[in-house]
Amino acid sequence: MAKVPQNVPMTAEMQQMANDPNFIVEFAVGAPVPDLVPQSKDSGIKISGVYFEKTKRYIMKSCHLSKDDVRILDVYTGKVVLVSHHPGKNPYESLDPLGLGNTDAQHAVQGGEWESSCDVTARDRSMPSFKIRPKSISRHGRQYIKKMHGQGDNSIIMNIGKKSKLSTQSMRPHFEVGIGKDGSDAYTIVADMMERTFTIRNDKDEVIAQVAKTTKAMIQTAVLGSGSESTIDIAPGVDCSTMLAIV
Repeated sequence: MAKVPQNVPMTAEMQQMANDPNFIVEFAVGAPVPDLVPQSKDSGIKISGVYFEKTKRYIMKSCHLSKDDVRILDVYTGKVVLVSHHPGKNPYESLDPLGLGNTDAQHAVQGGEWESSCDVTARDRSMPSFKIRPKSISRHGRQYIKKMHGQGDNSIIMNIGKKSKLSTQSMRPHFEVGIGKDGSDAYTIVADMMERTFTIRNDKDEVIAQVAKTTKAMIQTAVLGSGSESTIDIAPGVDCSTMLAIV
């Protein structure tokens, strides 16, 4: 009979789980209340410079019976600030889940991985419009956030790609956010195991933003299999336009 090795190497994440019961909760479902760290306005990536002195909250909701994909609203004013849309979306898909009405064919876009491409239109003057496009060939599903009307590599504001579990030594999904096309990493996105939350951390490992499914969305997920409402909390001194572009 084979012997089980006694000294199994533990990653830093496993050691933290063994020593910190609170981290186990964060590991599984995310932090209940994000411990956001205020930042200096001259730090991080700046797109249009939308700053607040206190934690800013937005809400992100999927659109139904609409060609829009997602709307992001300012919680305090109730106004829509950003709307995303990708070509090929069937606005009536929820009414015909089996596709019996052949409405998908009417909205289909020929050629290209259109589900990975979308345009994000600003509905607030303080926010910029931009577009998201996938890298032509990528092992980690890398995507580029570009200026809406820019061309070439100079139009790329940020790049986002998934990090391997080998490099992170973690069971949780990690993504890296780099400056420009292939610049140095500025942020790391860490999701919990249940995909209820994900946090955005700077290069100092400080939490500067968190996206979390609302209680309503969690109930919808449990009952209907999907929930589409999330809150976005952003730390003081962080450019909100940059964080909303990432999420």
